[in-house]
Amino acid sequence: MITSLCEFVFFVSGLFLIHTYLIYPVSVYLLGLLLKKKILHDPDFQPVVSIVLSAYNEEKVIEKTIRNFLRADYDLSKLQIVIGSDNSSDKTNEIIESLSKEITNIDFYPFKERRGKARVINDLVKAAKGEIIIFSDANTMYSPDAIKNIVKYYSDERVGGVSGRLVLLNKEKAIESGNQETKYWEFENWIKENEGKLGCLIGANGGIYSIRRELFIPLPLTTIADDFIISLRVLEQGKLFVYEKSATAEEESSDITNEYKRKIRINTMNFYSLQYMKEILKPKYGLVSYGLWSHKMIRWFSPVFIVILLISNFLLSGLNSFYEYFFYIQLVFYTFSFLGYLLKKIRVHFILFALCFYFTYMNLALLIGMIKFLMKKQSSFWQSTERA
Repeated sequence: MITSLCEFVFFVSGLFLIHTYLIYPVSVYLLGLLLKKKILHDPDFQPVVSIVLSAYNEEKVIEKTIRNFLRADYDLSKLQIVIGSDNSSDKTNEIIESLSKEITNIDFYPFKERRGKARVINDLVKAAKGEIIIFSDANTMYSPDAIKNIVKYYSDERVGGVSGRLVLLNKEKAIESGNQETKYWEFENWIKENEGKLGCLIGANGGIYSIRRELFIPLPLTTIADDFIISLRVLEQGKLFVYEKSATAEEESSDITNEYKRKIRINTMNFYSLQYMKEILKPKYGLVSYGLWSHKMIRWFSPVFIVILLISNFLLSGLNSFYEYFFYIQLVFYTFSFLGYLLKKIRVHFILFALCFYFTYMNLALLIGMIKFLMKKQSSFWQSTERA
């Protein structure tokens, strides 16, 4: 009986991991080929656009970011930059106030108490005048044609949201620290691209995504992944959410330590967000539900499946040669992970060891994020991620 139970949890855990990392990406690629949506796009379509940006202590980057928006290949008379400062304690407010005297496109709201990103976004969207809302981060640099390439899809009334592609810079410096996020991000962008072909992008790139203003539902005033919730609510209202890889934006890559902290924070917020996506998990939402379960839910729980797989495999290792060899394979993988950790310390880069270490380390971050959620230890306030 115990052996049968161990075998059951072994195969179920393994199947979930194979599904989220292999079967789902392949299936969404094939579905994208077979069921690709024919979406209209007019490059001359230029409605009023509001860029919404919530900032906290961004004195190092905020001026560069604002001036970057003004280099857009877009009619600037139709571009509004709505910025809220969540009681920044550095020179962020002074910088934006100075720029707002020079640049008429800026509407600045310096909030006098720290309230959290969700409250700030809710207030900024109320102040937005555009038909289209573009959400950005304070350290995200858009390519000149990014806004135009995003907005062109809104000529199709079925489209409720459009995400651009985020490119990570300073890859070499990040890799030296042990961070393989750029390789993971390329894989994620590929999945997003194929989801976008189906009109059901599951989770936009937080630094460069947009929605129709009429589809915005005020965010709950608690700890959540705001970009994730906003994206899902567009899909929940029956609209398409597409991905445009030519609408690019750049951010600095973080080192492995900051990336680890970021993953913990994000996964904690993801679990808090679960209560607001119960409806869309239902099978009636079809491909959206399939993508949400496969791309997100199972991925968030993958650290649990990894631990269960290892423990159940250990208990079964004496049963036959299959379990024995598979257990050895797992031991080799974690040995490679540890070697990747040691090599990182002396700044030696060996790709196989580095990838094993990155996968293990980031899943550890996801597990800690889950534990923080269960212990209710996540603040609703946020700190910007330091970049390499």
